[in-house]
Amino acid sequence: NLKNGFRVSGFDVYRAESDWESSAGITGELLVNGQDRDEQHFQMSSCYITQEDLLQPLLTVREAMDVAASLKLPRGSEAPSEEILQELGLLEHQNTRTDQLSGGQKKRLSIALEMVNNPPVFFLDEPTSGLDTVSTTQCIKLLKQLARQGRTVVYVMADGQCIYQGDTGAIVPHLQNVGLSCPKHHNPADFIIEISEDTDIVEKLSNEILNGKLYKTTKLDEAPSKPTPTNNMPLKVSYQPDENDTETEIMLTNEKCSYKVPRCKENSESHSSLSSQSSQVNTSGAWMKVQINSTNSFGYSTTFCEQFSILLCRMIKQISRNRQGLWIQLIHHVMCGFLIGWCFWRMADDGSQMFNHLKLCVALVIFFAYTQIMVPVLVFPQEVKLVKKEHFNCWYGLSAYYAALTVSKLPLQVALNVVFSTIVYFMAGIPFEVERFTVFCLIGNIVSLVAEGMGLAIGSVFSVRNGCAIGPAAIAPFLGLGIYGFDFAHQIPLLMNLLMKTSFIRCGIVAMILTIFGFNRKPLECNEIYCHFAKPKVLIRYLDIESTSVWYEILIMIGIMLLFRTAGFLGLRYRFAT
Repeated sequence: NLKNGFRVSGFDVYRAESDWESSAGITGELLVNGQDRDEQHFQMSSCYITQEDLLQPLLTVREAMDVAASLKLPRGSEAPSEEILQELGLLEHQNTRTDQLSGGQKKRLSIALEMVNNPPVFFLDEPTSGLDTVSTTQCIKLLKQLARQGRTVVYVMADGQCIYQGDTGAIVPHLQNVGLSCPKHHNPADFIIEISEDTDIVEKLSNEILNGKLYKTTKLDEAPSKPTPTNNMPLKVSYQPDENDTETEIMLTNEKCSYKVPRCKENSESHSSLSSQSSQVNTSGAWMKVQINSTNSFGYSTTFCEQFSILLCRMIKQISRNRQGLWIQLIHHVMCGFLIGWCFWRMADDGSQMFNHLKLCVALVIFFAYTQIMVPVLVFPQEVKLVKKEHFNCWYGLSAYYAALTVSKLPLQVALNVVFSTIVYFMAGIPFEVERFTVFCLIGNIVSLVAEGMGLAIGSVFSVRNGCAIGPAAIAPFLGLGIYGFDFAHQIPLLMNLLMKTSFIRCGIVAMILTIFGFNRKPLECNEIYCHFAKPKVLIRYLDIESTSVWYEILIMIGIMLLFRTAGFLGLRYRFAT
């Protein structure tokens, strides 16, 4: 029972955090079977199940199990998905999506996903939190079953106290001894649940039972002397199965009492397997090495390419099933495309609309930038929690996940950007040429990729609430530099010009202007007596961008994109390490 802040610190220690001495603020050494613990081996031989049921959305139970088996088992290994689902009572729900499961079913699925590679150690953070009575009972029975199968189950509670330990027939006499009388026609279990709402009664019952160290039974050979109310009494547990006798005795001894506890009803095969596994653990620590033999040098059962392929397929399947999100994005791009096209209807071919030409280019770049930066800021922080759990349990490497995340979003993102660009391109009156149209769409996609990288960098570090404030604030300086000095371009100092090159919005606007009015475009139409900017080259010279090129601006944006993507990756590593 870990209390308050030590609960989290204790898990950092047990789960082999490399910097646990500094993060937990405690010192000492950790031994496994009397020997120094190998942190890498220990972490790969154990799993951590969080208090919150973090499951991949838009996947069925069977699909989630298959993905877990593909990532956690070596290639060619037989996946025990069906056996695990049958054992945990989820086989009949294997075609149900994870977000449609009940709380208890989600908890069992969280455990099932980690049972794929049969880890010998389970760490659970308040597994019954938020569950009803029935689901809690099922969860406890499952954990008890895992422990009886030879696994080590570490169950952490916040301020948890044991108020009774023993036979059901000894509940009522025990309550009477502490001055609590259970009504005759009342279920003793329900009565204990009711009185456990009083903290004073809970403290009294916990002290009486030594917080679970004292076993109450009606089958004692002789009544033990009444122990003193303390939770620090030394206790020794001896487990001795007898092949000739189905009875199993557990001797609990301390300074004040010594007596027998009735056996747990298990078959002899379970005892012998548990006994044999215990002897293996105590002698050679082979239970840790078994998991390491089938892993690569990075500690994973699959290679980088295999992880990338599995994660990419999973992400594409999730994106394709998110019908609501797909429709929202499609409607957003189509409506904004028609709105901007209507605002600048046929202006791109009018030589008297120079300032509107600039406004069109600014509007296009701002649309791509703000649309793509906010999506990861709002969505990615929640996904980071799930990725952290899977990465923490050695499903896959962070590099494989980040690469799959980047590639999985490209098809939809490029398609939507092309739809938007096509609508604006023809409504604004830009002459159709294959080269011009291709570069026009390319610039829009690159700007959106840069903005998405910036959003990932923010979402990987900050929460949704903080990210919503930081995202627009972070992009504001890029916008300010992007629209600075168009009417006095020749008077801008060299240092300011260099500073403006750090703004991907500025690079995008310049690239758009060169694309729309470059590529040897013919003179624009003009209905007035004199149009100074009827020739596109005059506009380019006025803006002082005749010395640059579209490809140079694109190259700068690609560099900024790589910088933001790297920052997002480092942000994930930082968040996973804290």
